[in-house]
Amino acid sequence: MKHAFLRIVLSATLLLGACGHSDSLADKISSAELAMANDNVSATREICSSIINQDNRKGIEATQMARLSILYMQLNERTDDPEDVELAVQCFREAYAINADSATAYYRSLPVDQDKYAMTLSSIVHTLDNPGEIPTDHDREVSTEEVGMIENTTDSINTDEK
Repeated sequence: MKHAFLRIVLSATLLLGACGHSDSLADKISSAELAMANDNVSATREICSSIINQDNRKGIEATQMARLSILYMQLNERTDDPEDVELAVQCFREAYAINADSATAYYRSLPVDQDKYAMTLSSIVHTLDNPGEIPTDHDREVSTEEVGMIENTTDSINTDEK
């Protein structure tokens, strides 16, 4: 039933576009969200790409860019395509450039099941914008000698307490 409804919505979207009637941007984003809810990754990607690749994105609201960023994070979760994260970051930044208050309000109002996308996206953008905050040894391997030293220290502390 969900797939039949999705096909009707997508067909209507394509038909209206072919007839010269342009759907509103909000309707396109809603169609993409519906496609994602029905696990139709290709339809979601196609709709999002058509919005992002528009020559003139003037008039796009901050909340609409924020909605696109979440859709791209959901696409990444399902396909593991790093380009989706890049596009999500782009949408996130554009949302805040358009209207930071609206973007913040949107991300704070997300349902619990989508909050993880906003939190992850915020962390990614923060890390990209502040690379100096990453410790230089964050990926350093710990030698077995160092692990032993830590364990011996813990053992001596536990022994002293006895």
